[in-house]
Amino acid sequence: MTSRILAALLALTGGLVLGGLLPLGFAMENQHERDYRTGTLTIAHTLAAASEERLADHEKSAALPRTLGALRAENDGGAGMAVTVVDDDGHTVIGADTGLYTPARATPALAGRTRLTRDGDRLIAAVPVSGHAEAVAGAVLLSRPLGPLNDRVMRLWGRLATVAVVAVAGAVVLAVSLARWVGRPLRALETAAESLGTGDLTARAAPPRRPVEVRRLAERFNVMATRLEGLVHDHRTMIADVSHQLRTPLAALRLRMELLATETGDGAEFDGALDELARLSRMVDGLLAVARAENVTATPEHVAVSRMLDERVEAWRPVAAERGVRLSAETNRPVAAQAVPAHLEQVIDNLIDNALTATPPEGHVRLGARRSGRRTCVTVIDDGPGMSAEAMAVAFRRFRTDSPAGTGLGLAIAHRLITADGGTIELSETPGGGLTATIDLPAGSR
Repeated sequence: MTSRILAALLALTGGLVLGGLLPLGFAMENQHERDYRTGTLTIAHTLAAASEERLADHEKSAALPRTLGALRAENDGGAGMAVTVVDDDGHTVIGADTGLYTPARATPALAGRTRLTRDGDRLIAAVPVSGHAEAVAGAVLLSRPLGPLNDRVMRLWGRLATVAVVAVAGAVVLAVSLARWVGRPLRALETAAESLGTGDLTARAAPPRRPVEVRRLAERFNVMATRLEGLVHDHRTMIADVSHQLRTPLAALRLRMELLATETGDGAEFDGALDELARLSRMVDGLLAVARAENVTATPEHVAVSRMLDERVEAWRPVAAERGVRLSAETNRPVAAQAVPAHLEQVIDNLIDNALTATPPEGHVRLGARRSGRRTCVTVIDDGPGMSAEAMAVAFRRFRTDSPAGTGLGLAIAHRLITADGGTIELSETPGGGLTATIDLPAGSR
């Protein structure tokens, strides 16, 4: 948002600078040049008027030196001005050492025409001196440096550049301030939305007083979050209540069937019915576990993953030995992650149980952990029959299972717990055959 507001204000400021300051600068530069040229002609005409007595009456007069001194003091570049006065025959009367006189410069003025030309870094003015009966008595040649004009133009552009820089800096400050003013409540709303997305159903945004649009958005978000919290809690409560209520009649029904099987002595059909009851009991227990998993609000903490894997291998080693499967943990160095310890332990136990069930005798189940950048990867690899791509795509959905004795809830619970801790869990084929479960979690902070 800051970049967009900054770009918009800079574009507006740039347009104003290019569309306003540049034309104004060129106009003022032209005006300064016209004023300087007009001032140069005015000085030359003043000197011509002061030279009339000397040229027309052929009398020595101090008017010209006094006038030239006053003009030098009053005008920019006066110290660098050079003046040459010639009579109507082209003879230099004053300023023979200035080098200004040439026939080409003096001829237009002696013919009664005023002329102003530029010669390098100087302006050359040639002005006729009036004599008796409107005759031309001579000419004044004035050379004035352009340095003061150039300095004046440079100061002009310097002031305009300062205005442009101040305008751009003001636009940047205004853009940043405006973006912070608008972005602060949006960032708070983003934080609340992120917390809600990670499972904190109590997350709410504090509606700001301004801007009004953001306040309304925050209020709508809070209404949505409240409704979502109610729906999720109702859903979880219903699953937990149903699961809890079903456990008691299922246990009573199983007990009665066991007693009936003992009394009748015909155990085949009753054994099948008891197996189905056991499966149904496991499913109800799984639903209850799902409901409890969805109510998880624990905060992830630093977990020594390598140590946990070693502990889980030791705990499951007797089961693996009974099934003739080799179980090992392959951790070369200590690895840590950010997770809820009980969650990670439950997920690893679930994956080990599945792997041991799928792996044939003489098979191998390997646990591993490694750190990759800011993430920690935990793997459970088996060399069993594996799963098809279609089965892996739906493995984390509830009640999806290929095992007749399974409930299809174990991986769903594992997925929910890992997601609540800010991680992911995926299934993939093991090279050479088998299934690999990969848990990706934020790396430990130390």
